[in-house]
Amino acid sequence: MPLTEIVAAVNRFFTYKHIGEKYATMIIARLRPDGELEYVNCGHVPPVWICGTEVLRPPHGNLPVGLLAEASYASDHCQMKAGDRLILVTDGVTEAENARGDMFDSERLEKVAGKSRSMEDIFAAVADFCGGTPLNDDCTVVELAYTGTRQSGHSIY
Repeated sequence: MPLTEIVAAVNRFFTYKHIGEKYATMIIARLRPDGELEYVNCGHVPPVWICGTEVLRPPHGNLPVGLLAEASYASDHCQMKAGDRLILVTDGVTEAENARGDMFDSERLEKVAGKSRSMEDIFAAVADFCGGTPLNDDCTVVELAYTGTRQSGHSIY
């Protein structure tokens, strides 16, 4: 099923349920064995794409789901190469605050993600930055790593 149809169905569900003034941000992605990544970003924090030594922030975006019943959604594509990683975070990561009220922000996330070897490095950087200040929101990190295709045509993720 096309990703845009899935998102449209989620949007209709949220708007027709009349859950008040609530909406949701989300990203849905599909990684094909050849490394083609299709994704739909619905108002969510832009993903961090580690492409070789480059740290990229794909700018694609749509409205969050649940705002407009007839909203239409578009997807975007990127071609991942062996070793590339896509890192998705909730806004609890970029909006984590230290005792002075400074936010961890996207710039720090990009620096840490570019140097990290695992999601644990990002969690550690957020904890170090906060210095014991409690988080105000969930702090979720999801990493998708593309290792390439095997001779048999099957990919390893």
